[in-house]
Amino acid sequence: MTQTLLPLEENPWPRPPRRGRSRIVAGVCVGVLVLVVGGLRVVDHLSHCAPGVARVTVAATGREECVGISDSYPFEPRFQQVVNVLSKENEFATAGGEGTYVTVAFAGGLTDPDGRVVAELEGAVAALRRANRENLVGSKPLIKMVLANMDSEQTHWKEVADDLLEMVDGPDHLRAVVGLGLSSDAAVNGMKRLSEAELPMIADVMTADDITKKEANGFARVNPTVGEELAAVAQYVRTTELRSAMMVTYNEENDRYTKALSGAFKTHFADYWQRSGSASRPFGRNPGIEFDIILASLCSPQAPDTVLYGGRGKDLPAFIQYLSQRSCHPKRVTIVTGSDAVRLLTDSPENKPAVDALYAEERPITLIYAPLAEPAILRGGGSQPPVAQYGVLEQTFEELGFNTRHLGTGWAIMAHDAVLTAARAIRVAALETPIPPPDKIRTHLYLLSSEANGVQGASGFIEIDPETGNRRTERLPVLRLLPRGEPEILGVYPVR
Repeated sequence: MTQTLLPLEENPWPRPPRRGRSRIVAGVCVGVLVLVVGGLRVVDHLSHCAPGVARVTVAATGREECVGISDSYPFEPRFQQVVNVLSKENEFATAGGEGTYVTVAFAGGLTDPDGRVVAELEGAVAALRRANRENLVGSKPLIKMVLANMDSEQTHWKEVADDLLEMVDGPDHLRAVVGLGLSSDAAVNGMKRLSEAELPMIADVMTADDITKKEANGFARVNPTVGEELAAVAQYVRTTELRSAMMVTYNEENDRYTKALSGAFKTHFADYWQRSGSASRPFGRNPGIEFDIILASLCSPQAPDTVLYGGRGKDLPAFIQYLSQRSCHPKRVTIVTGSDAVRLLTDSPENKPAVDALYAEERPITLIYAPLAEPAILRGGGSQPPVAQYGVLEQTFEELGFNTRHLGTGWAIMAHDAVLTAARAIRVAALETPIPPPDKIRTHLYLLSSEANGVQGASGFIEIDPETGNRRTERLPVLRLLPRGEPEILGVYPVR
């Protein structure tokens, strides 16, 4: 098969080269050569996006993306503003020279076109600024941040993880990895590779229940799990008149988030599901008519009034639009799902028709979910005490020129708290030695397990369960998504 070479790209964001070359392009000599690594087509180092960052074509989508590690390169134009701020913060952190700072990597599928990534990066950089300029989680060593993109599908996890491992003993002293991407097999494989260097790894939006410290020693998360989210939603549903539920599931084996949704539905909504025949209706990538066929079930005499939506938020707009055009069952249908529903709050063009369809007078739809974090709650709504650090994060966003609307999905809040948690573990370990080894930091990460040792995050107080790496979550809000403005708070429920 003849492969077309990608055009060379002039590097518009020059930077000093990182020590060593990325494994993605290592071994390619002068000349033009196409090779296949990890299922991705990689063009030689002459067509890289920046030093240490290679241009690739992602097999699953056909998208050309920049993959690798950088401390100052915006992998996409939409990252330019946040990376400009990151560069300034890194200059501040490294001004004292080698031995005065350590490095944290924000890793995952950064070139995922979803708006989530921009919010995460803004939250992470806001936390970096606070960690280095406020005595919030200790003061030394200072912390530099690099971005590690494994491509939008995270299929390049091994090469990027190997490059990160090389940085552990390098002059930048990599000491933690945060973010980690979505709940997928690729993300878990990357974590397992990183755990070989005893690195602490703190997830910000990885919610699948089966991903724990047992998968990769060093793993922790600051977000709630799917099981906790749906435990809260189920308690609210039992206060309503809803009676039966149809389950709609994403039919991709390596998506651990959607598998977690299916499992949690069967645990917390078993009686509702059984009343509709206990059938699971699957759909795959790029669903269309599949949704139309699935929703024909609503035409049966025993049609359910609830849909347990076990897919990702990216397919939710299409599902809602099909549901809004149903030919039968004119009564209200309630969709129950997990925190990924907040994608509907972003400015993506495909979201508007779906959001407009919610709560229409004809063929009405209600959408309820439990979020990762909700600003209305953190400001003191739902009869909850306000979280002081959330207010400071809002101020920091304004100071840095970031859009405070990006806090509404919870993604930025979680990324902020993941970085603060990493900084806290690093600096407690640094009380023993100025540049602590990764294993010491990992130990102190799991010691953030009590009121005395936890982290004051923007989402509330963070304690890590040393057995699982999970955040100890006591209560979660349940929300109803509204077409405009903040969601309606339906209640706050215990999940333990």
